Amino acid sequence: MSSSDAEFLHPQFWTAGRGPNRYQWTCSACKDNKWRDERSARRHEKQQSHKSNIEYLLTRSPSPQPEVAGPLLELLRDLSQPDSMAAHASEHLHPHALTDPAPFDEPPEPQTFELDWDAVDHDELMPPSIGEASVATLATGLADWLARGGEPNGSDESDAGIEQELAGEYEPNPLLQGSQRAPQRSVPAEDPDWFPWLDKETCILDILRHLPRSLFSDAQMQVILWGLSVLGVDNLPSTGVLKNLDETLQHKYGIESVRCQGPLGHVYYVNHLPSIIAQEISNPRIRPHITHYPEDAGQHLSQPWQASRWLNEIDPSLATPMIRVRHQDYYVFEPAKLTDGSIIIPERWYTKVSGVGSTRHEEFWARAWRAQPVASDDGYRGYLVDENMSFDIAAHELLLSFPNLVETYHVDNLPDPRQIIGVLHGAGVTPWNRTDPAVGNRWRSLARGHRVLSYMMWLYCDDTSGNVSKKWNKHNSFLFTSAESNIHFLATSNIAPPLEMLDGIVTQLEDAQTHGIWAWDVVAKEMVLIIPAVLAVLGDNPMQSELACHVGLQGKYFCRNCWVKGHEAPEKDSVPSANHAGDENSVNSESENSVQGEASGVKAKGRRKETMQELVDRARRFLGVRLSLLSHS
Repeated sequence: MSSSDAEFLHPQFWTAGRGPNRYQWTCSACKDNKWRDERSARRHEKQQSHKSNIEYLLTRSPSPQPEVAGPLLELLRDLSQPDSMAAHASEHLHPHALTDPAPFDEPPEPQTFELDWDAVDHDELMPPSIGEASVATLATGLADWLARGGEPNGSDESDAGIEQELAGEYEPNPLLQGSQRAPQRSVPAEDPDWFPWLDKETCILDILRHLPRSLFSDAQMQVILWGLSVLGVDNLPSTGVLKNLDETLQHKYGIESVRCQGPLGHVYYVNHLPSIIAQEISNPRIRPHITHYPEDAGQHLSQPWQASRWLNEIDPSLATPMIRVRHQDYYVFEPAKLTDGSIIIPERWYTKVSGVGSTRHEEFWARAWRAQPVASDDGYRGYLVDENMSFDIAAHELLLSFPNLVETYHVDNLPDPRQIIGVLHGAGVTPWNRTDPAVGNRWRSLARGHRVLSYMMWLYCDDTSGNVSKKWNKHNSFLFTSAESNIHFLATSNIAPPLEMLDGIVTQLEDAQTHGIWAWDVVAKEMVLIIPAVLAVLGDNPMQSELACHVGLQGKYFCRNCWVKGHEAPEKDSVPSANHAGDENSVNSESENSVQGEASGVKAKGRRKETMQELVDRARRFLGVRLSLLSHS
């Protein structure tokens, strides 16, 4: 091995090449039979597989086997050191200085002290001479020459290279390809820094294969792999490995497309909505920006969760049904006990911001109903929920949740919270049908101790008029977004109308609202149950009219919110009655007027004048709509 082996981290596991593999090394730890130059060998030492093999070999055999060299090479190495060379010279010049063992059968003679000046090695006391140092240098060069396999590497080659470079005939060094990845018969070790890919090289190449609108074929990927190999990149996977990895990743982490057939018979595909939502909750870049509770900000309005739609109008069963306070889960439509001893039933949860500056923090609040105990001669019979008036209560005033209240109600001499007689309205008492009073909120049993959160999203639909290959290729697409970061694609079709595609999306949405979506909360580091809900449907006027089954811009009353209308259509001439059927003059006059109207292209009659009664009715309708809008605002 050459002197540059000392620069390796573990030179004992590198074997120097000879002949055509001169100036190259192969790794005896990995046993891949690949010859590498010094740069590739150093890169190979940084690979995780090489480090694992080295660690295994070092723990199994702490001391590597000594190198076996020929006698000529050992002699030259000894001669390359001046001290050793002087020792050899002393051995040959003074053989009597070596004490031979005495024969066994002869008795030893008495020894006397005698100093032999000829046996003293005077070279050990003085540095080697110039001649001896020259001989040692020649011996070192000869030893290196034998270690390289006897190939010439003298000054002749250097002089020839300089002459070729000066003559303009210099040839660059041949391209050295990077080391190929050894075929893996088992699953290779994964690099945790590049999970779910195996390593950095596989991650980069897999991203290149899935660039939007720039898909590479297998032949193009082979050209890319060849170029990277020529540039010296090691551990490159093959196209087969990339395909297998793609199938594995799609099966584990991909989004499935569900085949749907609408009521009109059209076939279309919808991406799996629960999988997309689960990935959003587990995304560390998106999850911190997702809001699950509305906020009562008073007169301030800058975010959608501060508006009345989320705070007051949305169905409470689709909003977040629970909060966790002091290790207790409080659900809506379940009896809960306050610190003052009264029983309430929360309707919805929201947040309020209190404090200023560094003391600013969010606090949970509940909008709740009173639960009035109903007693009889035999004792308490249950509770009557008063929904005539709701009130707001802070979360820190909650004392016992429904399960704890069931265990302690008899101690406090209260009715059984599982007995809800009915609901008190202005018209009377009606049965309680929001939950099963004996079980409580159904999300409690589905969550099994985990948190339940709502996921509000904005659904969007619009038509795309054309593409590059065709002049006109109209198709409708559905998309949605939550935190205004990722716009997720759901479905598209150029044959199925929007309402038919919406049927497949609603099917997935209703199933998720019934059973929930399990997802990993990357912020809370726990599994949560998600309830998806559509906060708003976005779109332009024509698309909104189509989704609302409205006549659209072609109608007289083209707006869906107010009574604005377009111009009056020209009225057709009334059909003559039977009394005037024989009046030839009137028939002739109408025929002449119709012929003149068709020839001139102008209307036969102008806009009809509005009567006083019609004006009053129109003003009354307008004022009535305005008053109703003002009362709701």
